[in-house]
Amino acid sequence: MKTMKPIAVFLWALMLPMIGITQKSINTLKIKEMKTVEKTTAISMEDISFQRDGLNLVGHLFKPEGFDEKLNYPALIVQGSVSSVKEMMPDNYANMLAREGFLVIDFDYASWGESDGLPRQNENVDGKLKDLMAAVTFLEELPYVDNIGMVGVCTSGGNAAYLAVEDDRVDAIAAVVPWMYEPALAEPFWGKETLEKNHQRALENQQRFEVTGENQKTQIFTNTPEVEGFNLTPGEYYFDENRGGAIENWKNEVSWSAWIDWVEKFDPISQADKINIPTLVFSTDDALIPDQAKKFYSLLQGEKELVWGTGYHFNYYDVYPEMQQAVDAVVPFMKKHLKSL
Repeated sequence: MKTMKPIAVFLWALMLPMIGITQKSINTLKIKEMKTVEKTTAISMEDISFQRDGLNLVGHLFKPEGFDEKLNYPALIVQGSVSSVKEMMPDNYANMLAREGFLVIDFDYASWGESDGLPRQNENVDGKLKDLMAAVTFLEELPYVDNIGMVGVCTSGGNAAYLAVEDDRVDAIAAVVPWMYEPALAEPFWGKETLEKNHQRALENQQRFEVTGENQKTQIFTNTPEVEGFNLTPGEYYFDENRGGAIENWKNEVSWSAWIDWVEKFDPISQADKINIPTLVFSTDDALIPDQAKKFYSLLQGEKELVWGTGYHFNYYDVYPEMQQAVDAVVPFMKKHLKSL
């Protein structure tokens, strides 16, 4: 692979303070003794699958303690960061929310993890929306489901915005440390030269896949400028073999075809003023692009709530004290607006 040019590294270094990451916060994370979320649980978890346009999407269904199929339960869809699989932060939050009485599902988006979909490891804004709408249909067909909401962590906070606009079966959404990106940020983040080069790579990969079925991939995260990837970021969670790096179904890979959707098309900010259902935004000063979370919140037209916690972005994936802050905000919000509890 070609090495990243020094100017790209310089641009990323300039960008870190813009997105809420400081050297102090990074150093603090390295020395912090972290208690991660326990995987064992008294609640029940089942493997599930459902269809979307002929694709089999694979997920988990979490039932609260004392579940009774004769009763009705508020249901939540919980999804995670870009490239994540269900065994990561989705399972962690689903576990905690099921303990609060919610019926919860999470799943691998199409082309990721155990779900069908080609090209593999492909970020697709429209496809993810279709996946989420299929998940709503799955829940709607369960006889014990009442109202339905979504909790999106990081990138899926933005995907939840698209769902809120397009699917009136969803009663409320919550975005936790959301990646509320908009394409206007692309040039400050990556630089014009990288944008042009990777746009061309994406087009070539799409054309190659259509003709030959070959799908060229690169890293989604890299913490060294010598290795080319979509995001040069202090993403310790993904590189830690005791955290994200331990998840068997996760791969640090992304199709080059994904660049156009990830950088040029994904725009949850553009959806904010179209949302008319109750929306919770939870973020912190040390989350990624926290000012974008505030911008998204300011544009919302319906009932809304902004909660500001403390802690580093990636700790909200699997570190108990930080996750509990988010859950403490989500639970009363969803109980109020889903009304079954």
